[in-house]
Amino acid sequence: MQLDEPDRRILRVIQERPGLTMRELGAATGLSHSPCWRRLQRLQQAGIVSEKRYIVDPEAAGFEIVVFCFLRMAEHRRDRLAAFEAAVERVPEVLQCYSLSGEHDYLLQVVARSVRDYEQTVKNALLELPDVQSINTSFTLKRIKDSRVIPV
Repeated sequence: MQLDEPDRRILRVIQERPGLTMRELGAATGLSHSPCWRRLQRLQQAGIVSEKRYIVDPEAAGFEIVVFCFLRMAEHRRDRLAAFEAAVERVPEVLQCYSLSGEHDYLLQVVARSVRDYEQTVKNALLELPDVQSINTSFTLKRIKDSRVIPV
């Protein structure tokens, strides 16, 4: 889908102020209510915009440990990778999972309440994922930037 300038204005505004009413969004983007609503619907149908969500700060919710896990897989058959990806979806402590090129096969972002809690996640969930050969863990020390704002 090709984005024009009114689409980009809508995307910029809803990323910064997601709680606006449609009337307020129209005013902020220079569009009237109906055209703004139609454009937003089109952006949602195209998968560019997803549903609204509240963002919970992990540390404020008691998850003081944020870990990045680099995984190597024992097998690279399509069915085994699909099984791994389906299984990782069911581990609630895994916030994000990316397939990688290069030395590692996957990168997981994992949250835990403590180091012991993370150890239990490794033993009871991550090592139980299909075909995991090795896990290389890096604990974060400080969050410098945490943005989901796309520069449209």
